[in-house]
Amino acid sequence: MFLYEWKKLLFRRGGVWLILLFLVGEIAVTVLFLQPYDRVLESNREVYEGYLANVNGPLTQEKRDFLEAEMSRLNNIHMQLSQLNTSYYQGKISQEDYQAQLASLTEQDAHYTGFAKLYTQYIYVREVPERRYFLYTGGWEKLLNDLEPDYLLLLTLVLLLTPVFCEEYASRMDQLLLTQKRSAGGQVLWKAAAAGSLTVLLAGVAQICKVVAYGAAYGLPDGGYPLESLVSFGGSIKGLSILQGFLLQFALRELGYLYCAMLVLALSVLLKKFALTLMAGLIALPLPFLTLRTYYGLAPIPGPWALTIGSIYLVPSIEALGFTEMTPFQLGMYVLIVVGLMALLFGYVWWNNTNWAIKRISFGKGGGRQ
Repeated sequence: MFLYEWKKLLFRRGGVWLILLFLVGEIAVTVLFLQPYDRVLESNREVYEGYLANVNGPLTQEKRDFLEAEMSRLNNIHMQLSQLNTSYYQGKISQEDYQAQLASLTEQDAHYTGFAKLYTQYIYVREVPERRYFLYTGGWEKLLNDLEPDYLLLLTLVLLLTPVFCEEYASRMDQLLLTQKRSAGGQVLWKAAAAGSLTVLLAGVAQICKVVAYGAAYGLPDGGYPLESLVSFGGSIKGLSILQGFLLQFALRELGYLYCAMLVLALSVLLKKFALTLMAGLIALPLPFLTLRTYYGLAPIPGPWALTIGSIYLVPSIEALGFTEMTPFQLGMYVLIVVGLMALLFGYVWWNNTNWAIKRISFGKGGGRQ
């Protein structure tokens, strides 16, 4: 039955074409709209990484001395270059002397911007040296700060899952199924399993596209370093490594998309009409994120905001918005509530596809079959 439901999703309802369009769109959007986390850093990355090779990892006294000495040297060169330009324009030195000194100083001063990026990172790391390490963070910052949902994935899920029950309601096949002793209740589990597995697969593919794109463009090195090494998570209380943070975020997002899939199935059973379910799904799924842009404090509320748990858990406290970072215990309770809501949605779908009148006839008062 599970494979049969998969075949219906992919072939009978044309799901395979929707999935192919989703893959093409996902790759195109990821590649075409790829933007660096820090444009200045990327334009000076070669110099930055040359210096980073000397300090990569945890902060030590030797690294402190190296960075302070190099900053002092580059500052002196920067000042000498400024003084040289001033002296030349004031006529204190000849053009020949100016050109001779300018080439040497300009070559060395060209390293200033790239090194300044590393020195800014040093100022950040030395505040909490035991939980912040030196590493190139551009790729990880992009990946972990991608807090928006995948709207293309949400659209694909609505289009794929709306017909699962609406097709039977449109053809009145549900009435025929409900005349059977086992009715349609036994098939609900397989329909939900097919929808859930397809959702997990598509969400995983979407995330892999981003990992490959960011990894190829910017790199994702040193995943074992503390999560607090990223500036965006400097106030984190999680005690996670960067890779652990990513995997946790990925798992929570999968749960959020599963919640969306179950919500679409429940809407299709409630509304029964394809057009109504499609409209309701397209409104209900993006609504949490559009709302959170204004009212971030609503994020911890389960229900329609369940999709956000893959994003809000890793975000440190934002005092200006009244948002407090979730603790592991709060996350656990939140996940339990979301799982409970998913169970209620599934129960609603199952109840409405089970012929309880026939079940009462089949199992009499004595407990045996009549």
